[in-house]
Amino acid sequence: MNDRSIRVQPGAANYYCHSGAIKKIEEFFSKEELESAVYIHGKKSGEAVEPYLPKSIKDAKHNYLVSGHCSHEIVDLISSESKDAPVIIGAGGGTVLDIAKAVAAELNRPFVSIATIAATCAAWTPLSVWYTEEGAAINYEIFRQGAFLVVVEPQIILEAPERYLQAGVADTIAKYYEADVLTQGVEDLPLTASLGLSVSKKIGDVLLNEGASAFEAMKEKNINHSFLNVVDAIVAGGGLVGGLGERYTRVAAAHAMHNGLSQLESSKHVLHGLKVAYGILVQTALLGDKIELKKLYDKFLILELPTKLSDIGVDASNRDDLNKVIDAAIAPKETMSLLPFAVDNALLYEAIETVENLSK
Repeated sequence: MNDRSIRVQPGAANYYCHSGAIKKIEEFFSKEELESAVYIHGKKSGEAVEPYLPKSIKDAKHNYLVSGHCSHEIVDLISSESKDAPVIIGAGGGTVLDIAKAVAAELNRPFVSIATIAATCAAWTPLSVWYTEEGAAINYEIFRQGAFLVVVEPQIILEAPERYLQAGVADTIAKYYEADVLTQGVEDLPLTASLGLSVSKKIGDVLLNEGASAFEAMKEKNINHSFLNVVDAIVAGGGLVGGLGERYTRVAAAHAMHNGLSQLESSKHVLHGLKVAYGILVQTALLGDKIELKKLYDKFLILELPTKLSDIGVDASNRDDLNKVIDAAIAPKETMSLLPFAVDNALLYEAIETVENLSK
């Protein structure tokens, strides 16, 4: 029998995604509580949220405009200055929300998450990624509590740059392909992990089939049903998958490829999810599933997701750079090792070649 000792942490206690959702915050907290809150935001996210934000939050006693990375230094500073705050509110993307989640965990206060982009499931997921002040990744921390309230104003997501939604679509499509490989051959899979796999398949189908319509909605600045489905799939569905299945439904080879690609300066400007998209193709090639690889390739072309290294700023003919990517992706600590077979430099290089040849 396999080890069934997984931690099931489905996610937010409350979730709203509709026009006027941000106003729901006032139904959970009094005016006095909101005026004494910690409100953490970035420059752009603060500007995006401002028209929808209750005045009591705008006037919050502890108002922090943050930039840079989620570091212990910034979290300790905010926490030390805000010990009397009854609630922590974060508005932004992954970095801002990671800081706000960490402050909420440090002060043991309820956390309210306002998503301003749909590039990841950061608004839902009860974890933060820690960095040094200089921007070097340290580790990630999973907190005891998830968000008390997650609110999404679709109009804000609609007006954000389209590349963020593309990145979110790609990162969330990976949930199924990585969960599928992680659960294969497990004889005594916990039911919750099986549910997580089912959710990942459902949201993957939504993204592959409705993603193009959602992108069209962004171009036309007109919310449609597919756009709302895609946002729900990324923010709520993506977070729910990992929460239900823990290690059985988290990251595998696609994210290991992302981490390898991130070693190159030329790809540093490319969003997380877009590098993961290429990683999905490489993982599928490693598994030898030519039919699924062709299907994904065709869908990625429609969704304008990366299908070759040049799409993410990497020169496929530069073997030195590819070796850096490959060595990092197959490092012992990396999740490439979670595949059901060993992956060495030659095998991964062959898989990359297979993906590159699709465009030829």
